[in-house]
Amino acid sequence: MYCWGDYFCTDSPAALQNHFLRDLNISETKFMTFYSNIQWASIVSCIFGGFLIDRIFGNRLGMTLFSILATCAHAMFSVGAISNSYWTMFVARAIYGLVNGPMSIANQNMAVKWFKTSNINMVFGLKTSIARASSVVVINVMDTIYDYFEKLSHGHVCLGITLFTGVVVMFLSFLSAVVASVLDRRAENMNDVVFEKEHIKDDIVVRVSDIKDFPATFWLISMTTTCYYLALFPFVGLGQVFYEMKYDREPQVADNVNSMVYLMAAITMPVFGLLIDKLGWSLFWMFIGIILSTGSHVILAFTFIEPYIATVAMGLGYSIFTAAMWPMVSFIITFNRLGTAYGIMNAMVAVGQAGAAYFAGYLADNNGYLVLEVFFTACMAGSLILGSLLYITDQAKGGEVNLSSTERRNRAKLEQERRNRTKLEQERKNRTKLE
Repeated sequence: MYCWGDYFCTDSPAALQNHFLRDLNISETKFMTFYSNIQWASIVSCIFGGFLIDRIFGNRLGMTLFSILATCAHAMFSVGAISNSYWTMFVARAIYGLVNGPMSIANQNMAVKWFKTSNINMVFGLKTSIARASSVVVINVMDTIYDYFEKLSHGHVCLGITLFTGVVVMFLSFLSAVVASVLDRRAENMNDVVFEKEHIKDDIVVRVSDIKDFPATFWLISMTTTCYYLALFPFVGLGQVFYEMKYDREPQVADNVNSMVYLMAAITMPVFGLLIDKLGWSLFWMFIGIILSTGSHVILAFTFIEPYIATVAMGLGYSIFTAAMWPMVSFIITFNRLGTAYGIMNAMVAVGQAGAAYFAGYLADNNGYLVLEVFFTACMAGSLILGSLLYITDQAKGGEVNLSSTERRNRAKLEQERRNRTKLEQERKNRTKLE
């Protein structure tokens, strides 16, 4: 429920693309700034937000504080639409981007804290699945909600009132963050949650300079993910008009086709996450996800095959890729530095999204959707190249990222035994000093 409001608010413009263009009298390029400015703001908030979550706020306070701030930012976005103020809406989305980064990082940290030693891929998949279910809902219901409020008001006023639906949903997500924080505090007090305390004690001081110690595999994971998402989220953001123009679909049908990417991800991501947990070999799954998504863009760019086929395949590719990639960071980065690592990764994704969102809108306005699809296909090819470099680098370093599940469990067992021996030796030394 916590991620539900975040994705609902983020994807609201995509669900109402036609109404934004008509009611606010703006171009595709200006429309895409409602996505790009979130990403530009996220660059700053993810880099410093990850460090702040690790060092100052912690996961519980971070989730609750930044989720209520996100609620206020989306309320400001809605008011901007009611008053037909593009710049109010622009600033509101930037503020949303500033608070969204730390909010997401705290949420990711909490998942790793509870599930690092068991089913982490499934948990990340389930978390994203629930969030993407929100995207499916918002893409398919916002037109209906707009039509209902159109009986009471018209134009930009109706648009703003419709957007207030996201404020309600985001506030419910804030309440769920409060509940999650209370439960986490209670579990810690009861000693129900143990997450490698000995390991954390060694790394208790987190410094910005720790970034230089992150392995090459971390940077390649981040770059591969960034390049992959260049061809996903901007595509969905512009998808409604694309299906209307190329395939001559009605707006509601175009929304349905567009939502299939997120619908398939919502249904299948926990399943693929569980498969990856049981089998391992995360990089193998990563390649499957990239290849499926690349094929989807090729179909949409160069054929008139039924678009549902391409969007279903793209949704499956997105599902597999996401379930495999994000948990990889927890395999190679220690827990106390994890917020900083996820902050950097989110910031790199945000840099890509900010540039791609604006550039995609520009291509749609000036060059058409064929050129836009060629651009998305090239981005997918880039992610395939970076993924190959990741595989080569990981193998050269012992294959830590691409272990089978059995190998990972055995390594974790040996590491725990080493820590236990170190702890016993330290206790013996302390007793000797006392004697």
